[in-house]
Amino acid sequence: MHQVQTYAEQAISYIKQCLLDGTLAPGDPVREVEIAEHLGISRGPVREALQSLQQQGLVTGVPQKARFIRHLTPKEIEDSYCLGGTLEGACIVQSLALWGEAALTGLEEILHEMERQSRTARGLSEMSDIDEAFHNALLSRCDNRLMVNTARNSCAHLSKFLYYNCWNTLFSPQEFHERHCVIFRAVCSKNPQRIEATLREHYAESGRRLGKVCGLHKE
Repeated sequence: MHQVQTYAEQAISYIKQCLLDGTLAPGDPVREVEIAEHLGISRGPVREALQSLQQQGLVTGVPQKARFIRHLTPKEIEDSYCLGGTLEGACIVQSLALWGEAALTGLEEILHEMERQSRTARGLSEMSDIDEAFHNALLSRCDNRLMVNTARNSCAHLSKFLYYNCWNTLFSPQEFHERHCVIFRAVCSKNPQRIEATLREHYAESGRRLGKVCGLHKE
């Protein structure tokens, strides 16, 4: 059964699509009235949508006043990825006791699908869903929801929306798959230090590359 979106959810989807297609870019103002008129809804749901996007780290500004699409410096991008990798590694280690054969098999199946997609994908955008499935699986067994949500929000929205066009070409699809194989082998090792170090480096490398590419685009 298809779930009908609320007006606020429609506004969130619209703003995210504007980021993906380049209609909105980091630093641009977000105008409540224009969005409400475009969608044919009142400003209340748009305000609610902006509040949600601010919590996700995509929008900045002051309610009732100016709101902008968030812009980060290369250093802020790297720091966000550093936080994401550190927290995701900690989430996995905290739930290691729950990583039995069935859990590892499920993760491996996602990895197989990622490899299959990497053969034909023209860019990382085509692998976005399988990437999300892989990382959701890594976090799924951790019962510290605050840590999980902070890990999710620290950098995922930056790459997939704010700096989508830069993220899309950071790695080849084949490199992308191999990087996730490294994570899988670390989780299979059940070694806490190896897992945390692997996740930190996985995210740090993405942050370094994204920060560099976005810095070049800004110049």
